[in-house]
Amino acid sequence: MPLVLYWKKRLEDAISIRKKSHPDDKIEIEWRAFQLNPDLAPEGEDRILHMTRKFGSMDRVKMMVQRVADIANSEDLPFLLEQEGHQPNTFLLHALIRKAKEYGKDSILSEIFFRKFFAEGKNLSDTNIILESLREAGIQEDDFYSIKENTILLQEVREEEQKGRELGVSGVPFFVFNEKYAVSGAQESNLFLQVFDRLESEIS
Repeated sequence: MPLVLYWKKRLEDAISIRKKSHPDDKIEIEWRAFQLNPDLAPEGEDRILHMTRKFGSMDRVKMMVQRVADIANSEDLPFLLEQEGHQPNTFLLHALIRKAKEYGKDSILSEIFFRKFFAEGKNLSDTNIILESLREAGIQEDDFYSIKENTILLQEVREEEQKGRELGVSGVPFFVFNEKYAVSGAQESNLFLQVFDRLESEIS
């Protein structure tokens, strides 16, 4: 959901603050695969149908979407209030993001996918839209076709998602620090700074 980008910004703010007082700290952000709707058909489904079934009623959907829109607008994050369109199965997208990590472009591709879906209302089950996203990220289109046969990478994505479930992940955002501490849900920068301090105290 678009709020992942909002809370990623809170994490980035915390990293910037931390770097001012600890310039030698090495802090890297790594995207992990986790599907909110793993049982969705590979081709996806109508978004209104999906949202209504998931949240119980169209009224609840509208309330939730408006809340997300308000938060997104407060941070100048583009968000399309109209929710008609297509809900994709995101497994292949996660696999492409994992492949993009090999080029140091996983964050770039992730944010492009977020924008295409939440701000532009694009169908991320559409091969042309996915290829367009790869080109924008500077990734070869060949990766789209070869990844479907890359059984090792696909298995890595499945194992990563399973590991998330074992950690208790049921929603996003969800942050894991040094494979030791987990922070779930909407958090502000101060909490991330506390985690950094805790990790430092355990090393020293």
